[in-house]
Parts: sequence; structure tokens; C-alpha cells
Amino acid sequence: MKIQKVKKYDLFKNKEILKLEKLKNQGVCNILYKIQTPKKNYILRVFKYTHTNKQSRKNEIKIQNKAYKKGLAAKVYIHDKNKSLMICDFIKGGHKKRLKKKDIKTLVKTLKKLHNIKTKNKPYKIKNDFINYKKILKDKKSKQIIKASLKEFKKIKKYKFEKVLCHHDLNKENILFNKNKVLFIDWEFACVNDRFFDLANICIEFDLDKKQEERLLKEYLKKVRKSHIRKLTSYKIVYKNLWSLWFKALEQR
Repeated sequence: MKIQKVKKYDLFKNKEILKLEKLKNQGVCNILYKIQTPKKNYILRVFKYTHTNKQSRKNEIKIQNKAYKKGLAAKVYIHDKNKSLMICDFIKGGHKKRLKKKDIKTLVKTLKKLHNIKTKNKPYKIKNDFINYKKILKDKKSKQIIKASLKEFKKIKKYKFEKVLCHHDLNKENILFNKNKVLFIDWEFACVNDRFFDLANICIEFDLDKKQEERLLKEYLKKVRKSHIRKLTSYKIVYKNLWSLWFKALEQR
């Protein structure tokens, strides 16, 4: 990516671009650049891959801007379909490998704000992902993972579907901690799903122990029942298996 290509956008018409640099930490689905100007910085994301649900970038950006209005995300300024890129605010913050008690509390506060955002989007049928993977992944290990996952969906059916707007990809690199605030980035997979999917996501990505999981649930739910723990366990399996298959399918592209 060259500065001349960035300067063509009206956003930078009367702005001096001091530097355009490729970031050291890169995501799987995007190539990330930092655009530096005298007054503020921006992030340029060049898209590489799309999730198997084939949801539109328009939907992603719509959700991200809703989250921005709630103080949870960066504002999107440009979405260039032809160039497969977007430009949004650069937001400061650091990543954490482990979560302390205060981190869990801060993270849950942001997560609940996200889950309270209203949307007319229909719930995403995550089970269909596993059905699709069954068609394209024929190795023995993948078949075992898919079979185990479909069993978990039978267990999940016993519980109430608690529909919320989920980020759906809360890995460590997509969560920024800045003092007493948490922000989310990379909204590509955001969709309507059960709130326990995002909770399970956090448990797996940060390798929470049982005590931490209970603290997470208590911060989020206030009152934790045994059914909540069982439901979380099933969603943890689904989440872990989903991304295992996603990366496997990515290798075949």
C-alpha cells in the first residue's frame, strides 16, 4: 500500500500524511496499516478473507458504527468495496494475555453494553457452519470434531436462546485495554447469537480457570445457576471446535 493511494480519499484531502506503516501485529483476515497525520491517526484494513457465513462488509460496518456510538469501537470513515478496504480511527490500548479480577470486571462492563445494542438482524445459525464443514472437510479429525459439536448443539437446545448482538471473535488481539476502559476491534464476524457464545469465547481465549469462569458469569449475570455453567461448557466446546475447523478450511483455500 502506498501513500498516493490513500491520499485519493476525501478524508485526507486537506491532511498531510506523515507516515503509512504496516503494523507488526497482523490478523488472519486483514492486512493492517497505520496512517499517521499531524492531528490524529487511522487504521487501514485491507481485507483478505471472509467468514463462511458470507455476511456483507456493509453489515460489519453498520454494526461497528453502532458500537462506536456506544463508545465500544472505532469510527469507520471509508469503506471501499472496489479496493476491499476500510479506514477507521486508530484507537490506543494494549492487549492482555491473562485477566486479573479487575480486568474481568472491566471487560464484562463493555460486553454487556455491546449485548444491549438493539438490532433487527436475524440470529445467525451457527450450527450451519458445522454442517457446511462436514461437506468440505473429509479428514478423520475434522469428522470427529464435527460429530462432537453437533452433540453439543443437542444439549444447547435444552436451554433458552438468549439473543444478543455478539462480537463473535473476542480473541486477545481484538480486545484493547486502556486504563479503566475496554474497546473491541475487528467486527468482521459480528452477528446476533446467544450471549453465552461471547462469554465462552473469552473463557477459551484467556484460558480462564473454573474460579475465573465463575467470576466472569457472576459479573455478567449477578446470580449464577448450575444450568449457566453447563450451558457455558457446551458453548466453550462449540467455540473451540468452530475455530479449529475454520483454520482447517482456510488451509484448503
